[in-house]
Amino acid sequence: MRTHIKVVAIINIIFGALGVLGGMGVLIGGTFGSLMSGSFVGAIAGTAVSATIGILLACLAGVRVMAGFGLMGGKTWARYGIIIVSGFGLFNPWFGTLFGAYSLWVLLSSEGRREFASGTV
Repeated sequence: MRTHIKVVAIINIIFGALGVLGGMGVLIGGTFGSLMSGSFVGAIAGTAVSATIGILLACLAGVRVMAGFGLMGGKTWARYGIIIVSGFGLFNPWFGTLFGAYSLWVLLSSEGRREFASGTV
């Protein structure tokens, strides 16, 4: 079961890193696109919206990265964080659903609970 826990941690670190890059892309691309709109109100509103969404996405993905590293270290708080993130991941088609279900299976199984209860992860 330790191998499965490490795989879940690595998957969440990778997805989180990609999410941080995506959030930064929204921030930079949305801001640049808004500034090039030619409208003062559009530039201000578009920049504010894209900055808000980009920063929010990057922060949420950063939490996923931190929880992934915490899971690698066997931290109980990281297990709960990944369970919550994986629950939301079930609504993400294809890979999010697959990895969310896999993560939930690993972390909610009796062997997964035992690994964290014994502190041997």
